[in-house]
Amino acid sequence: MGTKPKSTDTVELWGRKFKRVKDGLDGEEIASFLNELITERDRLIKQQEHLASLTKLAERTVAEADELVKQEWKEAMDQAKTEANAIVAKAKEQAEHILEEKRAEAVLLEETAKRIQPELKDRARRLYRELRSQLEGLRQQVIAFETEFEHGLSHLSEEASTVAVEKDKTDDKFQELILTADETDTGEPAWELQILPPIDIMQTLQIVTYLDSLPEVKNTELIPQVDQALIMVFLHEPIQLIDMLRALPQTAEVKEEVTDDAGADNKPRKAQIVLSGKNASPVYHAPTF
Repeated sequence: MGTKPKSTDTVELWGRKFKRVKDGLDGEEIASFLNELITERDRLIKQQEHLASLTKLAERTVAEADELVKQEWKEAMDQAKTEANAIVAKAKEQAEHILEEKRAEAVLLEETAKRIQPELKDRARRLYRELRSQLEGLRQQVIAFETEFEHGLSHLSEEASTVAVEKDKTDDKFQELILTADETDTGEPAWELQILPPIDIMQTLQIVTYLDSLPEVKNTELIPQVDQALIMVFLHEPIQLIDMLRALPQTAEVKEEVTDDAGADNKPRKAQIVLSGKNASPVYHAPTF
């Protein structure tokens, strides 16, 4: 009888295929696989030992660096103390020198004052006599003026009635101006303009400059905040502010915030402004009258 051929079937173990023979698996392949495992184990052990060596070296390097930093810090502190002591000593020396100079100046001034004191007394007496003479001249001028005033008083009384009538008319006009001003100039802002983000400080300042140039505007107040800015506008008289702001190149959108109490009880009207974000040309300054 002929020899029965070996089976060519394979078995996969640990991700590797082994030939199946009569008595089990192919011994040569198993031996080869074990040798590879042993070689890989030895390689991993050496790699681990190398990493452990590098770790110890790194720890030693860190410790030495830390010690070096401490030493350099100590040397720097010692040098700083030495320099500080030198500066203090020099400052004390300069202060003492200045003090000596001021003492010498004080002594010189005292001696000079003692020397010129008689001269000052004589000059004071002369000035006193001149002042008395000038006062006497002024007294004579006042007497002459009183006499002239009494003579002209009769002429003034004739014009008093005419002046009183003109004064009443002027007072009426002035009262009208006061009432008109009271309608807008209340001491409170008439508008609160909210600049929405993103904020462009140059465009914001250009808007403020434009508002200050308007004759109807009394003054403005810029209040920077975290993510926005507020412009408080104080008016002399009413103004169509929304339309004027929309015409500016610095503004992309201007929207008035409609509330129930806007304009009531001196509450400011509010508007929100979105900047254009473009390099706008300088704002137009309205003429003042």
